[in-house]
Amino acid sequence: MNSKERVRAAIQWKQPDRIPVHENFWTDTLTEWKIQGLPEAVEMYPPLDAERENLNSIEAYFDFDVAPMYMDSSPRFEQKIISHDGDYYTFDDRFGYQAVKTWQKSGTIHYTKTVTEDQDAWNTLVKPRMQMVDGESARIDDRSYFEHFEPYPTWPEARKKFNRFTAAERYVLAINYGPWEATWRHRDFSRVLMDIALEPEWFAEMAHTHKELSLSILAKSISEGIKPDGYLMIDDLGSANAPLISPTMFREILKPIYIEMGKFLKMHGIDFWLHSCGNVGMLIDDYVECGIQVLNPVQVTAGMNVLELADRYEGVLAFYGSIDAHKVSGPWEILEKDLQERCRRFSSGGWIAHSDHSIPPTMSYEMFNRMLNYIKNWKN
Repeated sequence: MNSKERVRAAIQWKQPDRIPVHENFWTDTLTEWKIQGLPEAVEMYPPLDAERENLNSIEAYFDFDVAPMYMDSSPRFEQKIISHDGDYYTFDDRFGYQAVKTWQKSGTIHYTKTVTEDQDAWNTLVKPRMQMVDGESARIDDRSYFEHFEPYPTWPEARKKFNRFTAAERYVLAINYGPWEATWRHRDFSRVLMDIALEPEWFAEMAHTHKELSLSILAKSISEGIKPDGYLMIDDLGSANAPLISPTMFREILKPIYIEMGKFLKMHGIDFWLHSCGNVGMLIDDYVECGIQVLNPVQVTAGMNVLELADRYEGVLAFYGSIDAHKVSGPWEILEKDLQERCRRFSSGGWIAHSDHSIPPTMSYEMFNRMLNYIKNWKN
């Protein structure tokens, strides 16, 4: 099987030739690993090399089965660095917020300002920008939309990036903020929690506007020859113990949007993936009804048990994640026990191996390779 066939088989709970694998990393993980033996030439975003996949790309080097591309469904405010003071810097993001973050490292993000202070700001400053514009740069790239300070490619350049993944027969996953995540970026997280309770019609308008832009980007991408195999919607609706909003609120406001997304994706033969951190157990039946086929990250520390979920949703919902990120730094014996449980349960399908967050620099390069080889070579 090639990677695309392998991932598709896992999603459909069919027997793959091996368990498919993919991973994401903290910003400084690869820097640390290069001290430990990772070749210096390996990069997260290597230069584009004709129509072929660059062998120094992270996907090629570790032979990952999933190749991500990232959609830009923002209002496209100016992205710029405001200041850089030692280990921290302040920047304006194209989604409409200002934040302080560690420089060239993963870490806590402090959101200090958002553009949508009220409904007037939404109507005059943000909403008019939430649409495709003729002649603008592509709204999809192989670089993450987060901290994307480089100019976006043209549509032909984006297609060239896409083609290098398809030539390598990898499963291309388009990644995009969902309506909840995108709205609080320009409105403020605490405000949207109040908005959905006190101003539900306005919140719904903002969320629907984002959905329409996302569908426009997907349609444009398809017309440009950039049709992904799957679409991963980032919409963190879980807290440590339960959803951030009630199931009733979800069903009344967000579920109709998810259903529309699901119908579009199904019509075009694109798999529907959802990322939602925290404990979202109370929403999973609704997710399935919306057409979601893959759930991520299945966060262990929030009480999400992938083995129990697999027993309940086998054949209906596959899983991408669930390897406890708190255990990847060792010791190996503890991590191996978790891997063994998952590999034994999912060797016949239903799982794309991935951590329940991303790989921190405290996990050694040697340990990561050991984990990767263990999963890839698993035999019942």
